[in-house]
Amino acid sequence: MTQRTHFALGLAFALGVVATPLWAQKSSEDDAPKRPKIARQGDDYYLGKEYSKAISIYRKAYSKVKSRPEKAEISYRLGECYRYTAQYKAAEAQYRRAIKAGYTQAEAYLGVAEMLKYQDKYSDALVAYEDMAKVFPGDERAKQGIESSKAAVAWLAATTRYQVGPLTDLNTKSHEYGLAFDGRQGAYEELLFSSTREGGIGKRQDGWTGQQFADIYTTKRLNSDGSARGGKKPKGGASKVDPTAARAQKFSAPELLPETINTMDHEGSPAFDGKRRNLYFTRCMDVKRAQLGCAIYVTRRAGQTWQDPTPVVLTSDSSRSVGHPSINAEETLLYFAGDLQGAVGGKDLWVATYDKRRRTWSNPVNLGALINTKGDELFPFIHDDGFLYFSSDGLPGMGGFDLFRVAVGEDGLPTGEPENLKSPLNSSGDDFNIILRPGGLRDGYFVTNREGGTGGDDIWTIYEVPLKYGLRGTLKSEKDQAPLANATVKISGSDGFTATVMTDKLGKFELVDEKLIADVNYSFAFEKKKFLNGGAKANTIGLNLDNFVFVENENVFRHTMDIAATMAPIEYPVILPELYFALAKWDLTDKSRAALDTVYRTLVLNPNIVIELRSHTDYRDADDKNQALSQKRADTCVKYLISKGIDPARLVSLGMGETQPFEIPQNYKGMGKDLFPAATVLSEANIRKMPASQQETANQINRRTDFRVIRDDYTPPVDTAALAEEMGEMAKNAEPAKPVKGEMYTVGDKESFATVCRNANVGITDLRKLNGGLRGVRLQPGMILKVTPNGDYADFDSKHRQVNLGETWKTLAKDLGVKEKVLRELNPEWVKVEPPVGTYIRTK
Repeated sequence: MTQRTHFALGLAFALGVVATPLWAQKSSEDDAPKRPKIARQGDDYYLGKEYSKAISIYRKAYSKVKSRPEKAEISYRLGECYRYTAQYKAAEAQYRRAIKAGYTQAEAYLGVAEMLKYQDKYSDALVAYEDMAKVFPGDERAKQGIESSKAAVAWLAATTRYQVGPLTDLNTKSHEYGLAFDGRQGAYEELLFSSTREGGIGKRQDGWTGQQFADIYTTKRLNSDGSARGGKKPKGGASKVDPTAARAQKFSAPELLPETINTMDHEGSPAFDGKRRNLYFTRCMDVKRAQLGCAIYVTRRAGQTWQDPTPVVLTSDSSRSVGHPSINAEETLLYFAGDLQGAVGGKDLWVATYDKRRRTWSNPVNLGALINTKGDELFPFIHDDGFLYFSSDGLPGMGGFDLFRVAVGEDGLPTGEPENLKSPLNSSGDDFNIILRPGGLRDGYFVTNREGGTGGDDIWTIYEVPLKYGLRGTLKSEKDQAPLANATVKISGSDGFTATVMTDKLGKFELVDEKLIADVNYSFAFEKKKFLNGGAKANTIGLNLDNFVFVENENVFRHTMDIAATMAPIEYPVILPELYFALAKWDLTDKSRAALDTVYRTLVLNPNIVIELRSHTDYRDADDKNQALSQKRADTCVKYLISKGIDPARLVSLGMGETQPFEIPQNYKGMGKDLFPAATVLSEANIRKMPASQQETANQINRRTDFRVIRDDYTPPVDTAALAEEMGEMAKNAEPAKPVKGEMYTVGDKESFATVCRNANVGITDLRKLNGGLRGVRLQPGMILKVTPNGDYADFDSKHRQVNLGETWKTLAKDLGVKEKVLRELNPEWVKVEPPVGTYIRTK
């Protein structure tokens, strides 16, 4: 719906438009029915946005009014009041009652549909939107609601890397919202947040919610055992943390910011500048039910205190409300929400640019219709990942306010379409006010009023479960599929990663390493004595979340590369299944060359082997013809390998003719694997006993080419002449040795020259030569000395100067031509004393 659905968001903008009552549309006062006083009292509270009070009055007034239009209007307004106070089931019932009583506006039908959505009843909501579309066919909100309900169902069903959970240490039954990181620049362990809890500065009760006015609090994150982060661990070491509760964070008891910032009015939505010095926040003033609107204020941190806040002028029209500031790291852009003139809808998002010369913010620019809708867009958060995060109830979403992000350019304006952050960051309730640590949408906080919280608006954590990678494999013998124990597995990645593991007694190996990463090709080299070296490949390219398994006890998603490989024993002939020849021919085909390329790779992987490449025939034709044909075929194969660069000394060709019929091995997976049992010898006698169909297959199996290793001690010959020439060329082109970088040694407490020499592994003579002789020098803790003989200290000397006997800060500054104060600031370790003789001071 286009109006704010509950307190925390409505707080930031007290001004708004409320629909005119049906009976106020009459042409004449005389035509309007005499309304009971109690109904008019309810109208006053309703128009004043005191919804909690309006509910109790309207409930009494309902029985006092007589006409159906009046009952319909009160029912509708009760629905609105319940919606604004996050009582969605009650709101749904009142909208339905309004429709039943004859309420004719589309908002009641929209209210029913959206309240069903807020209750996670997406299927029922879809029906309600379809009903609305039938009654109001031209209303785009019904069409958008149908689409968003369908999308929500799909998003809920999808696997996600994000984990969210309530921050129970900070949440109360009141409202917590308005998040910002506190503390020193670059730290993210402290939080600022707003709350309407009891104990604040503002003691008055807000008529909208029935709760206290909001104030800003600060809190620090603690270790899981409740100790201060960075402090000493309790005896016995750190307590064990359940990995599945990785985001169950603990925080210290919240403390109010001083009354310089917190007042009797509403304060919320803080945001620091890049240096964490200037704090911007929203203040909404309320005087006797007359909301004066909201404004952005800024205050500066001065030690432990704060300067008096001053308003940030963004518009000359004081009747306009602005709030929810967010400033980029460069402190040049201020994003905020507001109802300024020219808005697209209710509350829009705007950006202002800082004018350093005038020290003011420029006229705000609307972020445009891609972002801003007829609804409200609130809580902008500009992040270092180039995205602006925000909340909207006008863009298609899962419920009330949803979280979105959009890429922005250097001018601060959107450069693309907004992206819904989907489930579980979004829900059927209101989800808003996201803040993130550096590095993108990975780790941070947001606010929601979904089920599972403590009450009202609660702070929840966001955590993106990391993607991890591992590998596992099994290595077996190609001969009998027996596992190969104690084989070496060398792993290398296209990113430079290397590792080596060994197989266990079952031939298994595995590796889980943080350095295994996405989008990398990995190669595996297998080595074992008396076996041919082998290899395999795997990669982590183009994977989606469905390729990962959630490991609950580690709280990670892991993809495991599975490798199943075999190694051939060197005495076991390796068959080349695709190496075929035409009848009575010995010319190589393209398929035959591809098969021989596997032999070539085997020879490259195993540079110490000599192989015998053998060609076999079946028993048909004369023995001498088969012998001659097989020899020619074997010679052809050897010639091809020699043409690829293999040393002829590593190759022996042998024509086997029909002398060695094939014997079916265990676990045979080649041609005819289902026809012949293991240990069957495909001899002429056995083949002639087979059916005709099997005879042809058996003969084809016998017509094979294989190779076997006959030696594994080959050593390539050394070309001494070429080696001498290469060595001479290398010596001629060799670059002179680069000097070793000079190291510095920091003198510790009560250290002598002997201690320094021993610790730095340098002789006393070299130490003195390196440091100007060290005459009259007495070592003091914190002094630095050169300790690398023949070391390169050029860069160090360009930025430092050694202190000589009798020199002081004053004389050093004069000699260097700089101010003494500047020189002292460059050397804070000696700022309160004169620098010791012999040490080196920074000059730049």
